[in-house]
Amino acid sequence: MEGRPTLSDSLLDVRMRHRVGGVALDVEFGLTAPWTVLFGPSGSGKTTVLRAIAGFVRPAEGRIVKGGDVLIDTAAGEFVPAHRRPVRSAAQTAWLFPHKTVRWNLVYGNGWTTKPVDGMGVAEEVMSLFRLRELADRMPADLSGGERQRVSVARTVVSARTFRGAVCPLLLLDEPFTGLDAALRDELVIGLREWLGLWKVPVLSVTHDLGEAFQLGAEVIKLADGRIVEQGQVEVVLAEERRRLLERLRAE
Repeated sequence: MEGRPTLSDSLLDVRMRHRVGGVALDVEFGLTAPWTVLFGPSGSGKTTVLRAIAGFVRPAEGRIVKGGDVLIDTAAGEFVPAHRRPVRSAAQTAWLFPHKTVRWNLVYGNGWTTKPVDGMGVAEEVMSLFRLRELADRMPADLSGGERQRVSVARTVVSARTFRGAVCPLLLLDEPFTGLDAALRDELVIGLREWLGLWKVPVLSVTHDLGEAFQLGAEVIKLADGRIVEQGQVEVVLAEERRRLLERLRAE
């Protein structure tokens, strides 16, 4: 496979085999870029890969290592539970505390138990980043689906930034900008990429949105039918998809 990093270069190394529904996953890759996009059509296994890294899925066979720490090794019988992994993740479904405001949902992500004031500051900063200040005192029931999703992702970002461990956590985002209009998505993508880059928080995100992948300018891992087709810069890996999209737009 072209462009795959060596294990010694990687922030995260994944090798796994697992069957989910009709998809037989067989993937191996390493992460070296600050932001990597797992790209592919629905049903190609993207979310299952993320859930295995997070610790929510035990692959039938595999080994996942982050920064030298083994998260799972099926051959050796090793498995680190999700809550002990240097990983923070936001799923497609927004899970919020219904009895807490937007502000306090974000504050709940604070991992700095010894520095609660600093954690509150991070939450306020992330709230601005996600354009949530006007919604700060609202309850989840008063939010739209897109607004709830923004709050959910923002809380995970707070949790990653205030992670208590000795190493920087990996941030996993599953379709983080689904349902947003293009202008707001582009604004959030640029702001979040710059902010997370400032704090050296690496990201692995899932999308099947071509525009989002190019907007991020990230490294791309292209997945199809449970296999990795190619890994590299978005301009190279998704060049054919972009060409087809432009042709369709010109034909309309």
